[in-house]
Amino acid sequence: MSWLILFLGVAVILALTTGSAVKSGEDEYMAGYTGTDAELVGSDTCVMCHQDRIPTSLLAHVALIDTDISNPNYGYGCEGCHGPGGNHMGDIAGIVLLSKLSIDDLTDTCTKCHATLRTFDAGGWRMSEHFYANISCLECHSGHSENKYFLVQANKLEICYSCHSEKFAEFNMRSHHPVEEGQLGCDSCHNVHSGKFESQLNNEGDALCFTCHADTQGPFIYDHPVSTASGGDGCLTCHYAHGSNTDNLLMLPHRVCQQCHVDQRPADHFAGTCWSTQCHADIHGSNSHPLFFK
Repeated sequence: MSWLILFLGVAVILALTTGSAVKSGEDEYMAGYTGTDAELVGSDTCVMCHQDRIPTSLLAHVALIDTDISNPNYGYGCEGCHGPGGNHMGDIAGIVLLSKLSIDDLTDTCTKCHATLRTFDAGGWRMSEHFYANISCLECHSGHSENKYFLVQANKLEICYSCHSEKFAEFNMRSHHPVEEGQLGCDSCHNVHSGKFESQLNNEGDALCFTCHADTQGPFIYDHPVSTASGGDGCLTCHYAHGSNTDNLLMLPHRVCQQCHVDQRPADHFAGTCWSTQCHADIHGSNSHPLFFK
């Protein structure tokens, strides 16, 4: 028992000191920053040295700010994110390197302008699984990108696959949602910036599926007991969300019904599926029969 107590004590100390080291590193970076009270020098001064950052498209942060005379930061686009540049020339500590910031500090920097934008709001982002996994804005976006969403690469799918490689495999299974075909994207179902719903979905449970599959929603006089309307687990009781080697994204090729209806043995029935026999054809719900007969 004494060894167990000692082990737990060491584990706690290591966890605390490791967390302190990370926080200390983040604080140390900003503690060395010398540009807080520096003068603004303007983007034209910045690009004298950083010519690789001269925007060639209006789809860049600096271009959006520095070509809009009505913008309050007009002429100072670079310094809107990196801080005043007056102390920077010859001193790297005189400018904010965003890649050195903690996810909290970086979020604060980005949300100075992007508190709400398209699918993003700061409150939802801080509840998201991405935020809690320390996935920062810079994992997917770059302030210097010149594409529509300031992405690190224009192909949004490739960005998602860089972490979620198993989904690439699922979307290439025999039955799959048409993501690789370009008819849907990950953001058709997920809000990458929000933790409002589980798995960063755009809506809750079956309500998301019904945005495309409205014919399965009902209301029905006789709901299938697996439906969320009947208190069940809904669509994911029988279907995979991304891809399957079984038709219609089903979990099992023929006996998916036997997951619940264990008393209905295959030997008692036609060799096909329960619905392909045209018996239980209204499998999602029926307005005519409690056993979903046609």
